[in-house]
Amino acid sequence: MKKNNLINPSPRVIENSALGYSVLRSLNFTSQFLLLPLIEKWADGLPKQQPENFPQKIKEAFSEILELLKQDSKNISLGLYPAEVLTPQNPIQHAKSLINVLRDGFKIAKRRKEKKAHDFSAQELENLADIPDYARRNFHFQTGGYASTESAQLYEHQVEMLFSGSADAMRRLLIAPLKQATGWSDGEGLRFLEVGCGTGRLTKFMKLAFPKAKIVATDMSDSYLKIARQRLSQFDKIDFVQAWAEELPFPNQSFDFVYSCFLFHELPRDIRKKVFKESHRLLKSEGLMGLVDSIQKNDDQKLNWALDLFPQDFHEPFYKNYQNHPLEDELSGLGIQVVDKRIGFLSKALLGKPV
Repeated sequence: MKKNNLINPSPRVIENSALGYSVLRSLNFTSQFLLLPLIEKWADGLPKQQPENFPQKIKEAFSEILELLKQDSKNISLGLYPAEVLTPQNPIQHAKSLINVLRDGFKIAKRRKEKKAHDFSAQELENLADIPDYARRNFHFQTGGYASTESAQLYEHQVEMLFSGSADAMRRLLIAPLKQATGWSDGEGLRFLEVGCGTGRLTKFMKLAFPKAKIVATDMSDSYLKIARQRLSQFDKIDFVQAWAEELPFPNQSFDFVYSCFLFHELPRDIRKKVFKESHRLLKSEGLMGLVDSIQKNDDQKLNWALDLFPQDFHEPFYKNYQNHPLEDELSGLGIQVVDKRIGFLSKALLGKPV
């Protein structure tokens, strides 16, 4: 009996183990992030200005991160998604990735100082031909914007450093309500469409949670899709399609679930509306629509300061407009009723259905 318990640990053991790993992972990425101000000072010779009462704000932010990681670990223990979502990166690859991120951090600091948001090599300019005008920029001042393989290789590591190792847990906010809304389905017979899949991080988590689902993952960037294909090559029933989110090449009502992650805050408002309409067009009448994205103004008043700071520190030209137009209202205007809303640290997940 004791041996069987070791093979099949209790939900409590799974939850505590997942939380312990996630906290250590968060501390690792936090320590890496603390190197960036040193790089910025080296790049421009000026110390970074901090907002008023910054230590207290950071303390509150880390409290929010801990709550998010606790809920994520609970979801794993409940079986809403498997513990494989926590599979760590190879340590050697992780170290190499960190070196490259820090090297790019110096370039980012220089672009920020010089306010250069359209800094591309000849090859990157060529790649930009397949990307819409509003996206032809160095989002976050990162090298290559969304047009280079270098950017795609570094993106996930950069985002985890920015959010102290909580980005994956924020992405997974959407899975639990979907799993519950579909009666704990394994995805059998279901077709999912991911709009703006990037390098496929949430795609992977969705596939682990719904292994029998057919997933079509789209993105505007061929460079990012190539990385997604490589990283998810072990999974079947995933198709990758290069397409703009506002012009998707699929028939009406062809998907049971249409979703996106960290997409809408990087779109101008007129494009956001088009993307919502396009997603609605592709959704079956009895289907579900989901998204996880940045929180908006007053979703969590304790973090409003971070929302104000984000577009100042990173090139996010559409973010202020995004903050002031609640996604709930956008969905309601389409005839989509929000049936579940969850907030975790700096992200919120919405699940809706046509009415």
